[in-house]
Amino acid sequence: MDKFTKQPADIDTVDVSFVDYLAERGDTGASVAVAVSGPDEALTNPANSLLDGVAKVWLSGGTNGSTYKVTVSLTTAAGRLKEHDFNVKIKEQ
Repeated sequence: MDKFTKQPADIDTVDVSFVDYLAERGDTGASVAVAVSGPDEALTNPANSLLDGVAKVWLSGGTNGSTYKVTVSLTTAAGRLKEHDFNVKIKEQ
């Protein structure tokens, strides 16, 4: 599972590529959704976008010392569903 670190005040993006998955199936991305789980609700996902098979996931906030799991769900034009998970560690530097 991928791991990323951010400071609590950072508002930043993580790009998740579904390009190879889509190409192998001859499909295209239709929509993307993001779910965040963790010890509290301090890490938020204010926006997402999907362009050419790459999901841009916006992340904001988080509690210093906490780790959150982010699940990115891609729905394809053909109706497939593909998930990608990664962890975000919040660390004040």
